[in-house]
Amino acid sequence: MTSLYATGANGLRVQQARLDAVANNVANLGTTGFKAARVDMVDMPPQPLEVARAGGAADPVTEIGEGVTIGGISRVFEPGTPRPTGNPLDVAILGPNTFFVLTTPDGQTLYTRDGQFRPDSTGQLVTPAGDRLSPPITLPPGASVTEVTPEGRILATLPGEVNPVEVGRITLARFANPQGLAAAGQNRFAATVASGPPQVGTPGADGFPALQSGALEASTVDLAEQMTTLIEAQRAYTVNARALQTLDEMVGLAIQVRS
Repeated sequence: MTSLYATGANGLRVQQARLDAVANNVANLGTTGFKAARVDMVDMPPQPLEVARAGGAADPVTEIGEGVTIGGISRVFEPGTPRPTGNPLDVAILGPNTFFVLTTPDGQTLYTRDGQFRPDSTGQLVTPAGDRLSPPITLPPGASVTEVTPEGRILATLPGEVNPVEVGRITLARFANPQGLAAAGQNRFAATVASGPPQVGTPGADGFPALQSGALEASTVDLAEQMTTLIEAQRAYTVNARALQTLDEMVGLAIQVRS
């Protein structure tokens, strides 16, 4: 009997997860470098079921499906559209599956597509959350950044100088399986066994994408797609809820008849 309820219950869990993913995606529609998430569904393995009939032998064992379950949460790691900001320290990555490398205040290494960088009180380039670029880049006192080249070279003018000089260089990381990255909050990801170790390289070389200075990457959330998914998930949730209700009514009638 429990298996009869499993299909509807599994369906409710999956559709609720889809609704949660849509809500999170839409909430981050304007978040720089945000990658839309989607819930991947897989079929549950069928379970054997033996049906007995009154006054006779049981029917042969049959296999009853139990619906679907959550196979995982995947993300759309395709690059978003670069949006100009005019700030040379706003940097967009012009290619997929590649990330800026960050070091958190507690020493953890994380990865992000959000290229909003600013110098802190010591001149180190950090994100709005306080994570610093890795390897660390420190601007000389009084330096004014003029450009980040497509190859990641940070050019700045120094006090008393006319021509800009290189004061640091941004490196990027990529993974054999970016879908294996674990969300670490605040638009950041952490490497896992599933993602594989990071491969660090120079923008514009060895297959790494170039950078665009003075621009930030838009999110990959497609509002029309999210609204379509929302409608599908709501309808599927309703169907599963009604199936459970109908089954409950049938079981109730069977109990009354037997009584």
